[in-house]
Amino acid sequence: MKRLPAFILVVLLIGLYSCKKDDHSANEPFPEWLQTKIDELTSEQNICKYTDVTIYEYQGKTYYEIYCGIWSCYHCQIFDETGSRPTWDTDEWKAFFANQKVVKVLPACP
Repeated sequence: MKRLPAFILVVLLIGLYSCKKDDHSANEPFPEWLQTKIDELTSEQNICKYTDVTIYEYQGKTYYEIYCGIWSCYHCQIFDETGSRPTWDTDEWKAFFANQKVVKVLPACP
């Protein structure tokens, strides 16, 4: 019987430790610069409902890719945390695609 409270405490601690806060929630707004870019890219043809934002982690930084399913250009709208396009050479792009981690894919429009 003495072990039951200790067991419950361990289970609760493990549960609290494993429930870390996610940096990007579907309820959180995108950074202002990203929302502006989404609006620019999707407003002309009202294609926002076909557009997703993929959030990547690579080398400790966050990257955002805006992609619409009807676009022919794939990986053309990738931005870093500040809204700048990466200026990588071919080898760095290969490394990005080989080593990036997809954090989340979210709809561009609520």
